[in-house]
Amino acid sequence: MQKVVSVENRQRIVVLQFILPALLILCVFVFYPILKTIVMSFQEWNLISPSDEHEFVGLANYRAVFGITHFSQMVTTTLVYTVFSVAGKMLLGLGVALLFNRPFRGRALARGFMLIPWAMPTVVACNVFLIALDPNYGILTELFKMLFRLAKLDVFSNTTSSLVAVIIIGIWKNFPFISLMLLAALSGIPKDYYDAASIDGANALVKFKCVTWPQIKPIWNTLLVLQILWTVKEFELIYLITRGGPNNATNVMGIDIYLNAFRYYKIGMASAEGVMLLLICVVFAIVYFRGVNKEEAE
Repeated sequence: MQKVVSVENRQRIVVLQFILPALLILCVFVFYPILKTIVMSFQEWNLISPSDEHEFVGLANYRAVFGITHFSQMVTTTLVYTVFSVAGKMLLGLGVALLFNRPFRGRALARGFMLIPWAMPTVVACNVFLIALDPNYGILTELFKMLFRLAKLDVFSNTTSSLVAVIIIGIWKNFPFISLMLLAALSGIPKDYYDAASIDGANALVKFKCVTWPQIKPIWNTLLVLQILWTVKEFELIYLITRGGPNNATNVMGIDIYLNAFRYYKIGMASAEGVMLLLICVVFAIVYFRGVNKEEAE
């Protein structure tokens, strides 16, 4: 006798058929690597050692991370880079989006040029700035010398200017993504809202505060949390430009994880740093979204 499947069970089976492939991919490429990294952070791992047995060492790797001489400097640099880079990207992206949302001749072409930094491969963008800021023949170096009347300028040899430089390059490279997303949100705002505000005598600032900002705020919040999570673990851009130097001035946590893992072969320490970085991201995301949900509930 053929078993009859109820409508509810049939719907559950269909839902599972859609969910299982995505869940399988997440387990293989996300959850398992995270779990493996957490386990490795409590073990003795050294790529130089030929042993297949990895002794459980408890919190020794975490104590070793906190004992790094430049640990406080690394954390401070990571926070400074994240705060200024994210603030610059978000504010510049918003300003450009508001500008390009207005009709003017050549707007479509200008929007296309705006996307060039974001579309450009990171290694190409970094090489462009390394050449442009070369102390001997860089075009930007010569421009800054003329503007500030400097006899010599080597941006990447100074601890302060190197950090400022990578922050500015990171902003230039990534702000078009913010602008593109905010432009999409701005284009979805009905023109009737602005017409009604004009009838009430609202100026440009009031229109932005009462019409534009409430409409784009959900997109802004999402972009903000994504940019913070992406920026706090930055590696590629900084490593290609300064490799964490000079004197650890741009040595953020992402670079230190790479150095410990693949230069010093201390996989256990690198895993511990990775877990710490993951916890920072998770805690921030939880606090941020709880604040957003509380604000929406009010």
